[in-house]
Amino acid sequence: MINASKSFVDAMTSPIVESYVKLELLDRNENHIRYIEQKVSSNNIGDISVDSSRDIRRMFTITLDNSSGEFTWSEGGLIWIDNKLVKLYIGLKTSSGVIEYVPQGVFVVTQPDAIHKPNTNTVTINGQDRWTLLTGNFGRFTHITTVGKGTKISEAIKIIATNAGITKMIIDDAAATLPYDLTFQIGSNRGQALKDLAAKAFTSDDRAFEIFFDVNGYLRFTPVKDPKSEAPVWSYKIDNNTLYAGSVRKLDDAELFNHIIVTGGSSNTAEFRTEIIVTEANPKWSNSPYSIEKIGDRMFPYNDGNPDSNIDTQSQCDARANFELKKRLQYTDKTSMDLAPNYLHEANDIIEIIDPSNGVSGNYQLKSFTIPIRPKVISAEAWKIREVM
Repeated sequence: MINASKSFVDAMTSPIVESYVKLELLDRNENHIRYIEQKVSSNNIGDISVDSSRDIRRMFTITLDNSSGEFTWSEGGLIWIDNKLVKLYIGLKTSSGVIEYVPQGVFVVTQPDAIHKPNTNTVTINGQDRWTLLTGNFGRFTHITTVGKGTKISEAIKIIATNAGITKMIIDDAAATLPYDLTFQIGSNRGQALKDLAAKAFTSDDRAFEIFFDVNGYLRFTPVKDPKSEAPVWSYKIDNNTLYAGSVRKLDDAELFNHIIVTGGSSNTAEFRTEIIVTEANPKWSNSPYSIEKIGDRMFPYNDGNPDSNIDTQSQCDARANFELKKRLQYTDKTSMDLAPNYLHEANDIIEIIDPSNGVSGNYQLKSFTIPIRPKVISAEAWKIREVM
């Protein structure tokens, strides 16, 4: 969650909110160019979109008055595709009359639009967080790059990020190491390489790691937050001061599996095989509502059904199958919420939702949300993984 003072929180949860938007233009090296600051009115158009399922987590669009013509995009102009950065802030007037700002992200300016029609002279600025510089034409390896077997995942990420020109990063330590040499060819994507490395890292309690740019423009590599063990940063309930305006709850069983097959060995032919079926024929599952007899046979072939060369004993094969069953025998409780604007959230924040009317209760993980520049009801989606085992 983004840090803010109690005065800001009080202003955000008050019935009447006076809001402001501020853009700080920076060059590609983050040197300050100028501020653009406006009081938000009914004429303001734009929003901030945050989604943890995207590589580029934060995006924004905003339309500004361009009567002076200073924001018209042009070669070498104030607005141009020269990898200028925009640091976006939302401000609220507090009870003391002071405008307090909180950051909403550091963005690369993309696809500006200058619009001139009768009674209209505006420019629309679009931005994507700094992950965009790790993708497409920007994020390609320029030399064959090999990270050696035994290198810690966290160190490998630092190496690739540094070579990509990233200087601001907070990389948590991951004990996992590369099981083999990993080589990236010229032209392959640095962003994909960082994602592939992050996918190989786990904590001692089997939590995955995530990699993204935060609201201050830092590359973050950190364990995914756990709704079962971490305290919520905000509580939403039917209460005037929590910003909650209702929700829709859905069950998603697309990732629910009750039949697991794991194979291992160093060849294309499986040398080891473990199969676990949640069936009423097994006394352990005789009363399970998730048996193949109750909900059908939902089979998950580990490693796409191919032998995993990292599994070289039957006991390892058994352990992986039991691990996959525990991970796959679950469903997702998805809750779509209507909220008054909360400018302090980050993707994957742990929140509490209490709404007895539709059975929503407990800790959820905030997966995505959209914040309009002009204050109005926002949409957000939060998930809870309900494990069966």
